Amino acid sequence: MVALNFAASFAPAVESGRKRQTIREKRRCEVGQALQLYTGQRTRACRKLGEATCTGVSRVRLYLDEIVVDDNTLAGKAADAVAKADGFGSYDEMATWFLDTYGALPFNGWLIQWELSDG
Repeated sequence: MVALNFAASFAPAVESGRKRQTIREKRRCEVGQALQLYTGQRTRACRKLGEATCTGVSRVRLYLDEIVVDDNTLAGKAADAVAKADGFGSYDEMATWFLDTYGALPFNGWLIQWELSDG
């Protein structure tokens, strides 16, 4: 089982199922693995947001105006769809968040997708 931690700002979207994926620097899981989704890990405010099953793991590279998932370059509405599944309002918002958080683009990482478990 793999535990994924989310910033408090993403917790409502993870819990509701609006955020169905995350982008991480390191590959953390394999398709079919059970996931535990948390916010505030390693703090007194730790809270489990849900359990899920990993449904996809893809290489990803984020640029300011496009995203490459595996070898597929996405821009415009296709990039916005990726951003919305990640809890952002648009790809511009997501790219700005990664730029502010990591200091530079492109960002290389892994796109981890899941389906929430019932209950």
